[in-house]
Amino acid sequence: MMTAEAEAGLIRPQVVALVAKLRADGLSTMGAYEALGGMVGKSDTWVRKVVGRSPDVAIRLRDALSVTAAYRRLCTSIEAAADDAAASNALLQEELHAAVSSHRPAARGASGRAPAAGAAARRPGRSPASALVRPDAAARVPAAADPSLNDLPLWRALNEGE
Repeated sequence: MMTAEAEAGLIRPQVVALVAKLRADGLSTMGAYEALGGMVGKSDTWVRKVVGRSPDVAIRLRDALSVTAAYRRLCTSIEAAADDAAASNALLQEELHAAVSSHRPAARGASGRAPAAGAAARRPGRSPASALVRPDAAARVPAAADPSLNDLPLWRALNEGE
């Protein structure tokens, strides 16, 4: 048998996390209480009592289930946003790597030979050209750099390896 304090102790952390998320989304504290109360079918006063550990708050089974369902939806949306951000970061890292490596001589494998022309791409179905590098970029760079053309150190460093 559970006491009222034990029931509140199980539900209160979820209510506090939901209020904190709503506050992070730009609502005021009272606005977060009202929004959460509307989500779980209770009043903002009930939410405030749960957060404030009021001894006269009654948490029924349906209230606990409603709070748990809202908390589960919150966790699912946060995990989905984190997965989207990780996928976006991985794609940006690949594009950055492709852009940076396009300015270097061909990489050599452990055997000291250049990789085969038909080597498989890192991700099948994706073109090896990066969105950051124009397809005609190689044609725009002169084959032999004229020292009088530009005396910038980066220009010299890019053209000394050729």
